[in-house]
Amino acid sequence: MAHRMKLFLGGKPLDLTHPFEEEVQFLVKTIYELLCENITRKEQEALAEAEKIEDPHEAGAEIQFVKSNADELRREARSVAVVTLVTRFQHWMRVFVEELPNKKPANGVEKNLTTLNKELGEEGPVPVAFFSELEAVRDSIVHADSNVEWMRGNEQRRVPQKYREVNLETLSKFTLTDEQLREIRENAMAQINLTDVHVHEAMAKSIAQVKWYEDRLAALQMSRNS
Repeated sequence: MAHRMKLFLGGKPLDLTHPFEEEVQFLVKTIYELLCENITRKEQEALAEAEKIEDPHEAGAEIQFVKSNADELRREARSVAVVTLVTRFQHWMRVFVEELPNKKPANGVEKNLTTLNKELGEEGPVPVAFFSELEAVRDSIVHADSNVEWMRGNEQRRVPQKYREVNLETLSKFTLTDEQLREIRENAMAQINLTDVHVHEAMAKSIAQVKWYEDRLAALQMSRNS
């Protein structure tokens, strides 16, 4: 893989967007935002129709259904964003490992990150554990219907607690008893519950990690050629 060239203007380096950052912007961030905007628009249109229903009980039930359906669609949009992000990140890690002498990329993000850190002699800006956990989330969405625990062969796989937490703010929209809230929360904990914060944190940290590795690998290559 050819490293991006650093361009200068008036003796000062130009701040060019990294190719991986462009991928995240167009393949992850933009699509995610468009999906969320469309979901919100459809939700508002459906709520406006529900509010026209004369029977207050029927109207209330319809409003609750519309909000619940919109929340489920947002959850799916976040899942799509994370799957795309982790897949592209995994591709870049494989390419970076291929640049190392006598090294072959492994299947999986964690193993390739470990190889890169060992060969470079220092840790990247983001701990390997962060991406290992994100990879577990991606694998759950793709292979286990977003369940927080599943078996891969003889291996027990689990999604970290931080990606299981229920959005209590969302639940507060509904008129529910404490018992109903508890039951919903227990059932929901069996599924991944990504948030908008999770998605944006994953994007930012993935970009930072890729840029860091590319800079270190470029420096390593220069030292070998000098």
